[in-house]
Amino acid sequence: MKRNFSTPKLLVAALLFFATMYQVSAQVVVRRPVAVVRRPVPVVRPYARPVVYPVVVAPVPLPRYYVPVYYAGNPYYYSNGVFYVKVENSEGYKVVLPPVGTIVPSLPNGAKETVIDGKIYYEYEDVIYKSVVIEETVKYEVVGYTK
Repeated sequence: MKRNFSTPKLLVAALLFFATMYQVSAQVVVRRPVAVVRRPVPVVRPYARPVVYPVVVAPVPLPRYYVPVYYAGNPYYYSNGVFYVKVENSEGYKVVLPPVGTIVPSLPNGAKETVIDGKIYYEYEDVIYKSVVIEETVKYEVVGYTK
């Protein structure tokens, strides 16, 4: 049994095929820090580029009990293992990693003692401290990070 396909049926089938292929090929991937968004773009312009927006961290207030510490003349505010710096043109502060060499008066609650190369260090929240004696007082210096 021989089938005869008429020209209009073949034309419709070809148009449907190319229409679906156009829909698939007309998607542009826009990458953002967290998600991938796919959206059809009717016109592709060579100068259009995806825009990556910076992550904005809202300023936080200082905790009730904190100690100002200084490193290289820059003020940091220390409270139980968390270091803060003042946000410019704002009343708030942001949480930062302490620079290596910063000396704090006490270890944070929950710091674990660790032995590295036969020396005793203290670890808390990815920050490693070692004890130092300054003016007959035991203080703790930031010596590195675990990550």
